Amino acid sequence: MNLLIKRRQLIMATLVVALGSAVFVNWYFTNSDNKTVEESETGSEYVQSIGEAKYVNSDNAKTEATTQNATATASKNTDYFTTVKLKRTKAHDEALADMKALLKEAPESSKSAEEISESIDSLSKTIKLEADIEALISAKLKCQCVVMINNDNAEVVVTKGNLNDASILQIMDAVLNNTDVKAENVKISES
Repeated sequence: MNLLIKRRQLIMATLVVALGSAVFVNWYFTNSDNKTVEESETGSEYVQSIGEAKYVNSDNAKTEATTQNATATASKNTDYFTTVKLKRTKAHDEALADMKALLKEAPESSKSAEEISESIDSLSKTIKLEADIEALISAKLKCQCVVMINNDNAEVVVTKGNLNDASILQIMDAVLNNTDVKAENVKISES
């Protein structure tokens, strides 16, 4: 009996740690978005353009400079979204591996095994929902995006310059129709 109680305590402690890590990852990504916005507003664009040579007398110089800036911005956005998706996938994989390890240790017909199985199913559904919603938003807006769903909250980040009233409505429609998240718990931002 005493061994069963200790196993339950271990399983519950692990689930609390997994939930805490998910909250931390959400907090980390939310704060890193704020830092990116602050850096771009404080003049990091000026620092990036130091040393770039521009032709003054050429008609094509403005077109070339605009093309170079657009290419650099697209590259940064791609790097951002790739990094965020990689970190999110790594966090999901680690949480899933922890839960599967706990499931192996738990007795097959115990309540804790059922709880762990439900947690694994919930995480799997969340991963699929995030991917499905990202695909919908990318198809509708023709831009990159990242969707992070955590409990009753959803955060959507799209590439800079793609948010307007119509796109916000499309994003809200995609999130609300596919999840149980309430409208006031959906955050939409640009990278």
